[in-house]
Amino acid sequence: MYNWDLQNAISAFVDSLRPGAQHQHELYMSVLYAFVDMQSHLLTLLGYPPVP
Repeated sequence: MYNWDLQNAISAFVDSLRPGAQHQHELYMSVLYAFVDMQSHLLTLLGYPPVP
């Protein structure tokens, strides 16, 4: 009924990502901030007023 090998492989993969979790979080937040900033500039160029 359960595929324990697959579950163990997923668990091992998640455990292997833990040491770099802080770096991944910082990378995600910087990319997200850059995307939002770019969209804000685009909307301002299209004539929408900036949000305070």
